[in-house]
Amino acid sequence: MQIRLKLMGMLKSRTPPGGALEVADGATIADVLRALDIDPRTVRVFTVNGELERDRDRVLAAHDELAAIPPIGGG
Repeated sequence: MQIRLKLMGMLKSRTPPGGALEVADGATIADVLRALDIDPRTVRVFTVNGELERDRDRVLAAHDELAAIPPIGGG
């Protein structure tokens, strides 16, 4: 199945061409992070279809949009 990705900040360079990723049925947010070789400790905030999601074990559905937002520093 295919999902859409919105990777923000330092993760943006990991966005696949076209902003979509083919994943197995039953894939979770954690599975997507592994597929993109993203250290799960670097991402604290996710949204699925625009809604905040804290559970990395959430199962994604075809055509879901997953956004990952890394911590932002400032002074």
